[in-house]
Amino acid sequence: MTNNNGQMIEEIRERLNLVNQSLIDPDKYEDVDEQEIREIHEYVTGKASFTPSEAAAIADALGQMRK
Repeated sequence: MTNNNGQMIEEIRERLNLVNQSLIDPDKYEDVDEQEIREIHEYVTGKASFTPSEAAAIADALGQMRK
């Protein structure tokens, strides 16, 4: 995992304000394409807030990506 990937995952976790942030562990995204993470990161950092269903959908998408 590039350091950049890890930083993006950390920022996504913080912005989503999840109760259990350990569900999105940066170490589990070692083999994920950086572009996929970047697209989610740009979406998350571009919004001021999220509905619970949006946060769940983003967490689900990240869950499907991890190794």
